[in-house]
Amino acid sequence: MNKKINFNINIYFVIFFLILIPNFNNAKEILIYADSITYDEQENIVARGNAKIFQKNKLIVSDLIIYNKIDEKIILPSQFILKDENNNYYEGENGFFYKNLNFAEFYNPKIMLNDGSRLIGNKIKRDGHVDIISKGVYSPCKSRIKIANFVCPTWQLEGEKILHDNKNLFLYQKHSKMRLINTPIFYIPYIVTPSPLRKDRKSGFLLPSLSLNFFDTKTSQSNSFPYYFNISTDKELLFTPTFNYGGGIDSSQRFNFDYNQILSGGNFKSDLTFDSNFENKNNNKWLNDASLITKYNKNLNKNYRIKFDSAIETSKNYIQITKPNDKLSYTNSLSTNLNIEGFNLKKFDDQLSLKLNFYQTNQENEDNKTIPIVLPKIKYFSGYTYKFGNLHNYTLEFYNIFREKSTEVHSKNQQKISHKYNVKKELLNFNSKISLDTEIYNQAFKTEDKLINDNNHKTGTYYRFFPIFGISTETPFKINEYLPNLTFNPKINLVVSPGASNSNRISNEDSTNNDFSIENIYRLNRFTGNDKMDNSKRITYGLNSYSDFFKSSISQTYEFTKNSNFHKMQGNDDNLSDLLGSFEYLKDDEMSYNFRYDLDDSYLKEQSISYKSDKDLGSFKLSYLDQNSKVNNIISKDTETINYSFLSNKFANFSKINFTGLYDLKEEINKEYTIGYSYFDDCFGINIDFSRKSYKEDNLKPQDILTLMFSFKNIGSYKSSNLAVSENDKQDIEWDNFNIENDKFEKN
Repeated sequence: MNKKINFNINIYFVIFFLILIPNFNNAKEILIYADSITYDEQENIVARGNAKIFQKNKLIVSDLIIYNKIDEKIILPSQFILKDENNNYYEGENGFFYKNLNFAEFYNPKIMLNDGSRLIGNKIKRDGHVDIISKGVYSPCKSRIKIANFVCPTWQLEGEKILHDNKNLFLYQKHSKMRLINTPIFYIPYIVTPSPLRKDRKSGFLLPSLSLNFFDTKTSQSNSFPYYFNISTDKELLFTPTFNYGGGIDSSQRFNFDYNQILSGGNFKSDLTFDSNFENKNNNKWLNDASLITKYNKNLNKNYRIKFDSAIETSKNYIQITKPNDKLSYTNSLSTNLNIEGFNLKKFDDQLSLKLNFYQTNQENEDNKTIPIVLPKIKYFSGYTYKFGNLHNYTLEFYNIFREKSTEVHSKNQQKISHKYNVKKELLNFNSKISLDTEIYNQAFKTEDKLINDNNHKTGTYYRFFPIFGISTETPFKINEYLPNLTFNPKINLVVSPGASNSNRISNEDSTNNDFSIENIYRLNRFTGNDKMDNSKRITYGLNSYSDFFKSSISQTYEFTKNSNFHKMQGNDDNLSDLLGSFEYLKDDEMSYNFRYDLDDSYLKEQSISYKSDKDLGSFKLSYLDQNSKVNNIISKDTETINYSFLSNKFANFSKINFTGLYDLKEEINKEYTIGYSYFDDCFGINIDFSRKSYKEDNLKPQDILTLMFSFKNIGSYKSSNLAVSENDKQDIEWDNFNIENDKFEKN
């Protein structure tokens, strides 16, 4: 027995040295292991039983391996498995490899790449870093669908020839046909896609798109040929030309340049789109319309940051037409903004802001000449300083705002210099916190072409000194015997300021968006800006209560000033303001209730209820809003709506459903709702979304939008235009190609 073991060991060493000592064509050495190793009559090495060949990080496993020393060829008559240096697995039969394992031919290849993607074919030829597969099938799918007795991937691409470039990491397919659930859905003569193994970007053409449009008896065609430029590791450009022609309808071109760059401490993005008529020889105007969207963000140093964003267009609604899914399509105006922000100029918590703003209307019924330009707006906050037990800070502000022409409420040009000084002192006495707060404003304004009492004043200079004083006290306490977990905190706030009303000689440029709410009821100046000042003498009182999962607040104001600007503007008719309240419950579910109650007329002006719950089925949100207003005891505004939404958790492994909607209880109509279904497994995704907008007017039909999107891993997504249209309009349905977003797919 020992002699037999020694004999086998000697054979292994002989084989090892026979293979190791020669250096055939500078190839790397290989090692052969097997249960039995012999020589045949041609002096080929024959390894049988659990045979293995090692070459660096490559491994071949088979029951029978024959090594031809003369031709330096590894012959594999039976089934085998190859693992390469990148952990890709090849399975095949009846083939051969040359000694370095980079050149091979074998039949019935089955390849599993290290990301889980699969390639299967009738025959493969391996030439260096290129695999050429005949009658091949490619799919990244691990999931399987069973149809009768046939099991297939969710989707796959079948090609007459498939070439996988393992070095440049591209997948080339000739005469390719896509199957979805084993059903052919489209054919393309030639397609190039990135290899599933590709991690780096590379320049090249992306999938082209083709659209056919039918108008009566005429046909037009639209083709786009996107090309991707990998400029460098931090720069990229996507150029997409689109050509429309045919049918005597349209012969225009659209060109889109989407540029992205990563900066040290920021990024830069630019999206240029323009339409042209190059084919029209008699047209001297080659540029029809264009838009430019730019974003730039960068840290200048550890204290300063610059932000620039711009959206401009040559004609109104051009962005809405060319980029309907961009949020800019829904804005009232486009803008160009430059913002430089900094801190720690003199001390660690001071702040500086410099802004330049240019606006361009995006609505047909607005006049661009009345849109303001802010050039510049500068704001400096000093930070906090403690002196003599008081907290001090000041704010400096300057702006220059102008228009091409004035409006009924805004001057053509207005400058402001404002200095706000704030000092605050807090005392803890009598189990209470007492706060003394003072804001002192010194402001100078200069206006040009301001309409005052129907008279246009060419120029005017105004100075305003405006102090506001406030004192507040709050005394938290608990009722340990009955409600040990609940804290009560009553608060009283007295505010005194000059009673002079705001002058109509000054344009209100920064105090337009105001709200009478719990959040700002205790502020000294309740206006959002300081072009208008809160000329109120008032007392505000309220009660807050809170625990670990419950919060409530109720507040009210009494005005001593009869001409309080803010008080009247927010719909408070008498000295006693409306009663404001809020309640929140935050435990397993989230519930909140907010209300505004008019005590004089005894009715709820506004109330809202919201509820959010995360359960096993999914996340559910429900909100209710009721708004009323009266003029001479007659309700002039009456709004009552319900918003609802539901997003399910995954069911059946990969599926989700969602729905959202807005129901008008007064008009008794579901104004809008959306229902959607999505399925995303490891390689395939589908979204079906239906939305409807309804109108009370009989002459307006509901607007229905039905979209369908298919997503394929490593290839991209295809989204339809509106499918919920008439039979004639269905001829004009288009499919848009989207970028590859593999993060959407289920990770296995």
